[in-house]
Amino acid sequence: MKKQGRKKSGMFGNGVTILGLVLVVALLAIVIFVRGNTLQEQNKNYLAMEESLEEELNKEKQREKKLDEERVYSKTKEYIMEEAREIFGLQMPDEIIVKPEN
Repeated sequence: MKKQGRKKSGMFGNGVTILGLVLVVALLAIVIFVRGNTLQEQNKNYLAMEESLEEELNKEKQREKKLDEERVYSKTKEYIMEEAREIFGLQMPDEIIVKPEN
């Protein structure tokens, strides 16, 4: 009778071990690939959102300038006189208002 001894195998001597490691590495590569694509899509969405927000910010800055101009104009004497004529129907002492005959 022969003695059956163990095979001397190195670190990766067993084929099942090699197959398991290959599967683990392949799964990790697939997960990284899928996650990378997902992140790229999110990045595209964020870039589009950033662009639209920048446009909105520019519009709001223009609106702010317009409101500042109106605020300054509303403090002038010309504006006050114009509003008094329109709202209250007031006139300056030396003005003559001609009304239509209708």
